[in-house]
Amino acid sequence: MYIDPIACVDCAACVPACPVHAISESGDLSQDEQMWIQVNADKSSSTPVIRSKQTPLTGAEARRAALGYGPS
Repeated sequence: MYIDPIACVDCAACVPACPVHAISESGDLSQDEQMWIQVNADKSSSTPVIRSKQTPLTGAEARRAALGYGPS
């Protein structure tokens, strides 16, 4: 998934809500991570908008456990 920087209102509500800590505020990104801002801008315009929680992909729970995150 990608965050559309045009639609994002910078409320940061998604940061703590992300179950695998994959979202960071742009001000918290290191120099090496800054390129993700442009990746999100480029990719978000060509992917569908997700408006509701989806069924996790096969293996998602095992991956979460391997990363050390609790159950969703």
